[in-house]
Amino acid sequence: PPPAETLVRALELLYALGSLNDRGELTKLGRRMAELPLDPMLSKMLIQSETYECSEECLTICAMLSAGNAIFYRPKDKAVHADNAHKNFWKPGGDHLTLLNVYNQWVESNYSVEWCYQNFLQARTMKRARDVREQIEGMMDRVEV
Repeated sequence: PPPAETLVRALELLYALGSLNDRGELTKLGRRMAELPLDPMLSKMLIQSETYECSEECLTICAMLSAGNAIFYRPKDKAVHADNAHKNFWKPGGDHLTLLNVYNQWVESNYSVEWCYQNFLQARTMKRARDVREQIEGMMDRVEV
């Protein structure tokens, strides 16, 4: 079994997210979150996105975060070119909005592998993000988000 300290931290997180009540029982929100086999913070984000009318954006961010962290690549012989290409995706709101921007531009390129190559992005990771996004979208439909 995991160490007691780890369990306590996990329960505290679930309580802070509103998925457990003060008796340690699942709340209505917690039941919905449990339907999404994701990190609790990501499942809460997706459920709350409905309230703020940004479900599509949160779905994409969640997929990009779940696809792995090898989205950008930087070959040593083309480091300056790669850095310049990556700067074009940067958004002042932070990394999550940058990931959203990368995905949206990839969609606009019609999911082009060549576009990924030109922008020093891992095409395989982007395809995985698209697959993950489709899977999560199906789960969100089942939970009625």
